[in-house]
Amino acid sequence: MKVLVPGYWVAKLEPEAARRGLGVAWVPYGETQTGPFPGVEVFFRTDHAPKWPEAIAAAPDVRWFHTTSAGVDSILPRTAPRGIVLTESGTVYRISMGEFVLAQMLFAAKRLGEHWNRFRAGTWKGLRHDELFGKTCGIVGLGPVGLGVAERAAAFGMRVIGCRRSGRPVENVTDVVPPEGLARLWRESDYLVLACPLTPETRRLVNAAALAEMKPAAVLINIARGALVDTDALVVALAAGRLGGAALDVTDPEPPPPDHALWRLPNVFLTPHNAAGETDALLARKMELFLDNLGRYLRGEALANLVDPARGY
Repeated sequence: MKVLVPGYWVAKLEPEAARRGLGVAWVPYGETQTGPFPGVEVFFRTDHAPKWPEAIAAAPDVRWFHTTSAGVDSILPRTAPRGIVLTESGTVYRISMGEFVLAQMLFAAKRLGEHWNRFRAGTWKGLRHDELFGKTCGIVGLGPVGLGVAERAAAFGMRVIGCRRSGRPVENVTDVVPPEGLARLWRESDYLVLACPLTPETRRLVNAAALAEMKPAAVLINIARGALVDTDALVVALAAGRLGGAALDVTDPEPPPPDHALWRLPNVFLTPHNAAGETDALLARKMELFLDNLGRYLRGEALANLVDPARGY
């Protein structure tokens, strides 16, 4: 069986697959290798895979597509019409992205950016800090990433409230509400974390009305998709002081144009879609998930992390 993978991943996957007795042929693709790829049954796509849309279009026999990303909004339009089974990798990000969000909250609460600026300017003057303990962390989306945030926020003594479609309770979350109860998160959160998929229902979920409900000192943290937020409305709220700040790992547009207000607002911290950080441990978890699923596929077993095309995640 043939597996289509980015060229630079062949050296990572081939020896480990052989050690596990997974007999497959690895077919590389990249900037210059874009097809045709007849007979390829499995497609492996990484977050930074070059030319993957061209490669999947040139592989007519693909039956299973695996992505190392958690989000699949850009992938489903290419797999669903062809009936290709799609799996994602949200579970591998629970640790790295959970830690990143906690770092963003500490950065804001302890005013580390201002401390850094004063240090670089040679200014010896203290600042009044805040504490995370006792604050409310609201999480939109209680999948693996959201749960990673929840367990770390709870460990710091924060009250955690969250939204998931089912409304069923989960560990480390004090109150779970269905989407109809999102207004509670807007009103009660000191730190509002977006960790949900981008779907037609969630596009611009955080709009002018939602922002108007939020606490004036609240901080919005988006580690999911930029289009979850109405960027124009966010800029207006931040510039007017109606929101404490925003830590945005994703934006709409992404990246913002050089003259965009998000670059200039003092209460905004931008990172370049890098919340996962590509740690060595994360890369190992990505490989382990795919190879485990590859073994399942070869044995005809159910795959982990299946995406429901009807729901979009």
